[in-house]
Amino acid sequence: MGRRYEVTIRYREPSYERAVGRKAEPYRWTYEIVSDDDADARKRAVGKFREMERLSSVGWIREIEQIDVTVRG
Repeated sequence: MGRRYEVTIRYREPSYERAVGRKAEPYRWTYEIVSDDDADARKRAVGKFREMERLSSVGWIREIEQIDVTVRG
């Protein structure tokens, strides 16, 4: 069944920031992932992040700066 992980991806949108100015802190999305290990949880979260990026209507490029993985159960 796996363990429950919380994966937070911190990212920037450089093309958007060029237009409006750089934010002090990066944006972030947090995903709850059930997986057998933290490497797989990270991979699945990045996949979900990229899918969200692909489906986004704004079209800004998103660059991941940091990924934090925490075991939640």
